[in-house]
Amino acid sequence: MSLAFARNGRIWAKSRIAAWPSPVRRLFVARFLRSLAQGCLVVDFTLYLHSLHWSGTSIGAVLAGSFVLGAVLSLLVGPASDRFGCKRLLIGYEVAVALAFFAVAWSNRPAVIAIAAVFAGFGRGANGAPGCFVPVELSWLAGLIPVTSHGAAYSINTAAGFLGMGFGALFAVAPTLWSHALPGVSSYQPLFLIGGAIALVIAGLLATIPESRPPKKDIESASPLPPLAHDERKRLWYLGLISLFSGVSLGLSGPLIAYWFAVKFYLDPLQIAPALAASYFAAAFSAMLTGQLTERFGSASSFVFLQGLGALLLLGFPFLPSFPLAALVWILRFAIERGATGAMEAVMMTLVGASRRGLAGGLGTAALALPRGFGPLIAGDRIAANDLAAPFLLAAFLQILYVVLFGFAFLARDRGFTKI
Repeated sequence: MSLAFARNGRIWAKSRIAAWPSPVRRLFVARFLRSLAQGCLVVDFTLYLHSLHWSGTSIGAVLAGSFVLGAVLSLLVGPASDRFGCKRLLIGYEVAVALAFFAVAWSNRPAVIAIAAVFAGFGRGANGAPGCFVPVELSWLAGLIPVTSHGAAYSINTAAGFLGMGFGALFAVAPTLWSHALPGVSSYQPLFLIGGAIALVIAGLLATIPESRPPKKDIESASPLPPLAHDERKRLWYLGLISLFSGVSLGLSGPLIAYWFAVKFYLDPLQIAPALAASYFAAAFSAMLTGQLTERFGSASSFVFLQGLGALLLLGFPFLPSFPLAALVWILRFAIERGATGAMEAVMMTLVGASRRGLAGGLGTAALALPRGFGPLIAGDRIAANDLAAPFLLAAFLQILYVVLFGFAFLARDRGFTKI
């Protein structure tokens, strides 16, 4: 283990990616590569559907379906990784995502696009997370590092994802630049070929990373997993219930932001992409700072403070009169709120023992993803009706409620004891 882990007082050394073991660094790189395609599509996918004359409600329904499927599969995939290991599951996911990308590059039929988008999460802006397989990634990473380093590791992983999202969002201007050679909707097709190639590269990279523990060969040969303790079960249920509020909030305020900017200010990808790219770069920087905050103040305390501040900024966002001002506030709010993701993941991974991290990650992911599916449905309908403020006001209220409930339950963990 690196010297950085032995010197608990040297927070700056822990935050350097070079200080982490090679398998951990490769997982960071996989997150970065995955987020390149996601960052591009968070700008261009809804605009692509808009150019195909999909309604706002239809666009929201596809994104909603992706969140719902992700939630259901997360409940299955997380426990499966506890029993069988992470490596094969995550590699299989990347190959399936590559096929989804290539299918959309080949056909713009609504059924093909909808099926591929629902599974692969096109346009969701997942910060490099592997969709419904995010519990597998979190569990794999947790098994490669000591528990005391989880907050820093997850924050760096979050920062790597946001950095890739930023570069991907910058690349989202490409359809406008090559529109003379590829006019109309065909200008978006190369993006899906590039996304499929990236997914295959990630699958190859993951194949070089060792398992954090030897995988079980099959159910019959696997030793029974220990049952959850009463306190563990109670903490998981509480986190799952309050995450419903955050899930709806995130679905209302995030996935359709490019579409919202386009409708409110009459913009195209060339204008929207730089603003979203800046928000991701700012979030990457914020996530790195959050990693240091977790070392000093605790993961729960850092998360509550940053989420609360981001929710307050969201209250005034939809009333800003110009795109430059709205973009500036969105960048600041996005950086503050989303940069805290790693801190939340660190809290989630400490709620149970090491053998049930996949279950915790699956439940936490599902609790966010399932209600998040309602957000795009509501937001898409409101945007189509030109009611552009309601989605953000409701999102802010729900996020404030979530922060209060989260703080009540988990702030005590930073002081060495548990309330629930």
